[in-house]
Amino acid sequence: MKRKPVFAALAAAVVLAAGGGVAAASLGGDGGTSAASGTGTGATTHERAGLTRTGADDTAREDRDDDRDDRDSDDRDSDDDTRHGAGRDDAARHDDTDDTDDGQDDDARERAHDAAEHKAEAAAARKLAAPDALAAALAHTPGRALSAEIDDDQDGRLVWEVEILDGSGKLRHVDVSPSNGKVLGAHTERADADDVRAAKDLLTGDATSAAKAARAAAAKGTVVSIDLEEERNGYWSVETGPGEAEWSVALDGAKVTRGSDD
Repeated sequence: MKRKPVFAALAAAVVLAAGGGVAAASLGGDGGTSAASGTGTGATTHERAGLTRTGADDTAREDRDDDRDDRDSDDRDSDDDTRHGAGRDDAARHDDTDDTDDGQDDDARERAHDAAEHKAEAAAARKLAAPDALAAALAHTPGRALSAEIDDDQDGRLVWEVEILDGSGKLRHVDVSPSNGKVLGAHTERADADDVRAAKDLLTGDATSAAKAARAAAAKGTVVSIDLEEERNGYWSVETGPGEAEWSVALDGAKVTRGSDD
């Protein structure tokens, strides 16, 4: 009885069951042979497929991570641009506000300067009233006074500047100190012939003089300037301070009315 082949087959089966790499058995009998082999190639192929899938998955995850990183970077750049743009807008608005504030400050300073100047002029005019300044100037240079005004001289002092048309038809400029009524200086000014002729025509006979007009307007405030105007058949334009009120004084009768506009 031949048992060897059976034992060999059982041994091969045991080897295959145990996961051996290769098992072989020769089944003898009648000079024929048979072989069985197990190389484990099935398990290795699955492992390679698993590794391949794992590698592909890892690459896909890395690509997705890179995409997310790129999107996050773009979002951050966009946020930065937005913030920078907002910063520029804020800076522009701030600059505009600064410009507006500077303009308002300049206007306020100018108004304050003008108010202080008008106050100082009125104070000087109260020391020596316009009629007295005119009288002092005419005593120095006889003629017809055409204007008188408190203003700064070349040295920055507040003085009465009086313009007089003298007997020879020349226009004379006389400075009078408001502190003591003394004449500080006089000089001849260039005058337009037509203006001289008009002044002579207006100040004839009993026409209201500059001194009389100043006394009439003094009831309205401190006279800081008086000037002969040719319009409306002539009148005296008078300013009182420190509020810069304007008055008109008629050449006939010295009537005082508000304003000196045409």
